[in-house]
Amino acid sequence: MKKYTLICVALMMTLMLAAVAMAQGKECNAIPWGEQLTAVEQIEYSHTADGIRYYKVTKVEACGISKIEDTRVTYGFRENKLFTTIVEIEKAKDLKKVISIVMDKYGLPDHKKDQGWDIYKWDTETLKIKLKSQYSTDRIKIGMYYKPLIPKE
Repeated sequence: MKKYTLICVALMMTLMLAAVAMAQGKECNAIPWGEQLTAVEQIEYSHTADGIRYYKVTKVEACGISKIEDTRVTYGFRENKLFTTIVEIEKAKDLKKVISIVMDKYGLPDHKKDQGWDIYKWDTETLKIKLKSQYSTDRIKIGMYYKPLIPKE
């Protein structure tokens, strides 16, 4: 059980690091946090929920996490600025590698188990990150949220 937990943590960290690299900057022609929707190309409107307009990525350069896993990326815009990036992996091939990368970048996360999911959370100066992994299905979901656009309560 301890070995499984370490493997899960290492893989999830790898996923997060690669996903953030895709979403943060110039690597792989990623969309920078806070970027205006009008400046973004190659995305297709998906839906709106809770005031956030979601768009599917129609062309992703294989880099970061996408080099080791088949990913589905969705961008969410609040106030027409990039607010969230959602990365989903239906069947993780190398969970250990993904977790390792993320831990190298963000350190050890807060961890809990909830309804069959392992949930890992990080809180950086500019991002809130949540990674969910379901060992029984090898499914992984990563949500990254740009803190300056999080609504004030």
